[in-house]
Amino acid sequence: MTDGIPIRPHWRIIPPGGTVEGGEIGIIVKPGAGWGTGAHETTQLCLQAIAMMVPKHDPQSGWSLLDFGSGSGILSIGAARLGACVTAIEIDEEGIANAEENARLNGVGDRIQSARALEVKEERFDVVVANILRPILLDFAKSLCAHLAPGGTLILSGLVATDLPEVGTRYASFLSGRQPVIYKRGEWRALIWRTRDA
Repeated sequence: MTDGIPIRPHWRIIPPGGTVEGGEIGIIVKPGAGWGTGAHETTQLCLQAIAMMVPKHDPQSGWSLLDFGSGSGILSIGAARLGACVTAIEIDEEGIANAEENARLNGVGDRIQSARALEVKEERFDVVVANILRPILLDFAKSLCAHLAPGGTLILSGLVATDLPEVGTRYASFLSGRQPVIYKRGEWRALIWRTRDA
């Protein structure tokens, strides 16, 4: 008998002691101060997008992900379970502690580095994900794009349909005018830019 939240086709968010079905990747989440239990559609959209991006990178050589506004650490953990080295940016100390505990429960604590500010990290990442409020996405557009490696993938969520024109236009201005793919779940949307040329 399984429990938890299924996010097809790859994931199941489970509590400590939960189980997964064959072919699924379990992410253990102990509820705490960090935002995100896996139930919200924006989290699910981002996990779906992360899983779709992995084939673009060589799992043998590894890949890197920046999780901006990492909350409980679900997205960081999902990426780490798929071979990424992750930098997780979160300003809330209790949220960081919750995320670090969740990372340990999932056996990926050594693959996730926590930081409190984006500016302290100068390197670029294969994937940048930000599941956060529209005003913050707009304020940090230039900085998030600057942390994206050449050929990288940018994933933004925390958005509804009416947010897309403004957010899409602002980010496209930093990404050579490229247009995003849109993922949908209920009323929520995610924007995904693949900057690698086909």
